[in-house]
Formats: sequence, C-alpha cells, structure tokens
Amino acid sequence: MPECVLRIAGSTEKVKAFLRQSRIEPTAVYWRGEYGHLKSRGPNRISGFNISLSGSHGTSVEKQARQAQAFLRKHEDEMALIKSLGFKHATIDFGLYDLATETHPWPSYRLPASFVQLAGALGFEIELSFYGTP
Repeated sequence: MPECVLRIAGSTEKVKAFLRQSRIEPTAVYWRGEYGHLKSRGPNRISGFNISLSGSHGTSVEKQARQAQAFLRKHEDEMALIKSLGFKHATIDFGLYDLATETHPWPSYRLPASFVQLAGALGFEIELSFYGTP
C-alpha cells in the first residue's frame, strides 16, 4: 500500500551516524554494494534508509501531509540531525493512488503551505508517486 515515506540517501558513514544517534526505527535500511529487493537493478549505488511518516494509505495527500507534519515536528531533533549530516538525497515521497476517472481525468492534489515550508526548512524535497487505482 502506498504511504508517505521519508527517503534518505548518502554515504554509508552518514547513515551509520544517523542510526547510532537516532531513536527512530527506519522501515528500511540499505547499504551501498548490497542488492535491494529488486535484484534486477543490480547492487545499491548508495546507502540510505526510509522512515514512514504517515499511516494513511494512498488516497488523501492532505491527510498524509498533516500526519507527516506532526511526525516531523515530534521528531524535530532527528530531522535536524538528518539536515546537519548533509545527506545527498532527502525526499518526502507521497504514495498515492491515481484518482483520475473518465469524468474527472485531472484530479488535483494540494499540500498545505505549512507542510511545504517545514519540508523546505529541513531541506527535504517533495515527490508524488502514483500507484494505479485503489
């Protein structure tokens, strides 16, 4: 099920530093040179980890954003640590179902300004990933 995930990638040393200093348990950790879950892509080119930011799955980007914003604020020390370590990639990925229909082929997805400001202040990019229909 698609959800909102913080995807962090960078050097192995930075990933290890974060994991040592943080109380957050990532949903996934991957290491440079190891094979990920899709073996056909070859070995990972970079180390990193994922953190689930929202329990909402796939339909409401606004609800995911509210939950993600609450998570980021609750764990502000860890988010500041991510920023201070200077990872190569720090992306908040909203997993969404494609809600386009024949009668409404252009659905819109809105993110609250306060969320966008917080993500920007932390240096996080925002990505929307679409997963077909629910």
